[in-house]
Amino acid sequence: MPKVTINDRTIEVEAGTNVIEAGIKVGVQIPHYCYHPRLSVVGQCRMCLVEVAVGGKKMPKLQTACSTAATDNMEVRTDTPEVREAQKGMMEFFLINHPLDCPICDQAGECGLQDYSFKHGVAYSRYQFEDKRTYPGRERIPLGPNVILNMNRCIQCTRCVRFTHEVSKTGELGFFNRGARTEIGTFPGKQLDNPLSTCVVDVCPVGALTSTRFRFAERVFYLDKKPSICTGCDVGCNVTIEHRRGDIKRYKPRFNPEVNDYWMCDYGRSTFERYKTIPRLRSCRVRGDDGLETVGGWKEALDLVHRRLRMRTSEGAVAFLGSGYLTNEEAWLAARLADYAGSHHRSVPVDLGAGWTIPNLKGGITGTELAPNRRGAELLGLRPGAGTELDETLGGVPHRSNGKEKRRILDQDELLLGDGASKCAVLVVLDSDFGRAAYTPEVVERLRRAQFLVVLGWADSPLAKVADVALPVSTHAEKDGTFVNAEWRVQRFNAAFPAPGQTRATVEVLSELLGRFEAKWAGLTADKVFNRIGSEVPAFAGLTWQTLPATGSALHVPGANPMMSETTAETLPEVS
Repeated sequence: MPKVTINDRTIEVEAGTNVIEAGIKVGVQIPHYCYHPRLSVVGQCRMCLVEVAVGGKKMPKLQTACSTAATDNMEVRTDTPEVREAQKGMMEFFLINHPLDCPICDQAGECGLQDYSFKHGVAYSRYQFEDKRTYPGRERIPLGPNVILNMNRCIQCTRCVRFTHEVSKTGELGFFNRGARTEIGTFPGKQLDNPLSTCVVDVCPVGALTSTRFRFAERVFYLDKKPSICTGCDVGCNVTIEHRRGDIKRYKPRFNPEVNDYWMCDYGRSTFERYKTIPRLRSCRVRGDDGLETVGGWKEALDLVHRRLRMRTSEGAVAFLGSGYLTNEEAWLAARLADYAGSHHRSVPVDLGAGWTIPNLKGGITGTELAPNRRGAELLGLRPGAGTELDETLGGVPHRSNGKEKRRILDQDELLLGDGASKCAVLVVLDSDFGRAAYTPEVVERLRRAQFLVVLGWADSPLAKVADVALPVSTHAEKDGTFVNAEWRVQRFNAAFPAPGQTRATVEVLSELLGRFEAKWAGLTADKVFNRIGSEVPAFAGLTWQTLPATGSALHVPGANPMMSETTAETLPEVS
């Protein structure tokens, strides 16, 4: 491996590593605009000029760090007078025609031009403001439904053009005209409307490209930023939730080379908007025997649910309708609750989407399910037929029988599409927003036929409104947990901000409810539950909350395939 020294700091790097990446490894930031780790090297911004010597022999000219591969015995200096003068000169060129838009520009606060002008520029300009080049009629131009162009701010780094040609491979953008009049735009008859289009806003180092979804929504320096996982599909893109006092303003992709790399799709960016448009369930609601609904406390509501689960009879089933939005910890506790209730009616309905492919170094991951964790929920016990034979009087249908055709259970189709709910003494819906069915009047009416309907959820959906007991729980932005993505990789996320009102994390609610059956379950938190899963579930063996890598960890599930719900239960590790 080549050994390179940068500003007297020596490090070994892989062959082919350029000087910019080598500098990052030793903590030396080399300024750059046109370079991006996943785009081709063009070396046109000239901001990354450095002094290079190989074997003690200094190169006669400054070299671009982005196009210079680190070699053995190479010495690089980024702090010499020549380098600093070159950086100041380049900054002066960039700012000659750049407008003074910082007070009204969405990029202010996270702009590479702002940052480098302070670090590497000069405090004055030798150019007359009146002589600046402008692009009349090229301000606030929609390139597509998600991206706005302000051409006056563009520094011609070509990152956006290279992205559409090399990453999204849709090629909508190009450079037009020449010299000082060069500008970016879409080719005739095309719009920038590919599924990854907003990524060009992420790679743009200035305010030339802005997002229609975030434009003028908030100043970025007022935002709190917390790492999390996108819940739009089963890819499990790593994101940063950016919010102000619990009001989410945007999702931005967070680098994870094992999953989404630097990217995320436009659909995933929009999924937080459901928290603004769907009414929020903020307090416990209990329906009395007279049909009147009252607002109650957590103790009274959980006591009632506990009594109903214990009062089950052979005349009706106890069924649990799960969700692909449940965390692994919530699904595992829900399965334990189903064990105590003697229920083997467990299922996880998931809506299917268009299928979004997120590029990465391994060829990409395609998400087809509109939920992040169906695999984890089923793996940890929310799957039908996980127990012993059920009473034939329940009128269920054969489903994943483990080779025993006599086992009959109510699957999700029987609950959602048939008359299965009417056979339930207690039906527990673990997520009021589990999918489109929670908002479909026909499905809501069928589920309401259960003798006693319990609904947990953050959304005050039509299903929550008709429940006998409705329990307000956190959104994924307000709780800790883990998800299992389409490639069976388990990833951790933490709460970005506290939940409002009476809302509690689902793990806490299930833990308190289980504690009424047996005291050992009381007082559990997400990290404690995950550690128990790691010690009891074979697929998670050896994993702990504290040691789970930031990039996640691949699970080893014998016989698993992308459509786990079509496999037999025998192919899955038994859940203790």
